[in-house]
Amino acid sequence: MKTKTVYSFGPDRIYTGPVALDESDLSPADEGEVWLVPGNCLVAEPPPAIEGKRYFAAANGMWIAEDIPMPEPLPESPVTPQPQAPESEPPVVPEPHVPTLEERAAALRNEVQKHLDSTAVAYGFDDIRTAVTYADEPAVPRFQAQGRAFRAWRSLVWDFCYLLQDKVAAGQAEEPTLEQLLPMLPVCDFLAFEPVPEPVPEQGPAAPSSETPAE
Repeated sequence: MKTKTVYSFGPDRIYTGPVALDESDLSPADEGEVWLVPGNCLVAEPPPAIEGKRYFAAANGMWIAEDIPMPEPLPESPVTPQPQAPESEPPVVPEPHVPTLEERAAALRNEVQKHLDSTAVAYGFDDIRTAVTYADEPAVPRFQAQGRAFRAWRSLVWDFCYLLQDKVAAGQAEEPTLEQLLPMLPVCDFLAFEPVPEPVPEQGPAAPSSETPAE
């Protein structure tokens, strides 16, 4: 099978590469070996490649070497100045909260409630409320006595606290700390509610038997 190599160029007549022709490209109308060369090809082989050069297809069927044009540098885009970040201000530190007199009084009342509950727990109750419920339960005198003592003590403690709170608010007494307040509270008086044991009736002399002892 006969073949022939020709050399193509693009629309700008710059060399693009070889093209292989076969027997289908032979002219049937001509005798001998006449090749039908495409219009964008030359029969002449271009010279070897040279760095920085390219080949141009001339009208006379030859290749002319020319410099590869260097691309024009792109215009530098204008530099947009970046906005400067504002100087960071130091963080604002909030002033520490100073509790009001009422807030301090509420905190002391909460600690007093814990004191009441912990004392009741020390005697086996869940808390002061549970202890007070035994005050009206006579089934076990010992528990009832403790319930009455805790009920009276609770009332005395809160009466003392609210009277002291009013005096502090009026400027008649200094505001105590928790460590100062707890020893000032009334003490639970269990002895005042101890059940009094019932007196045991005295037994008199034995009555004489109606039976006459046998002699």
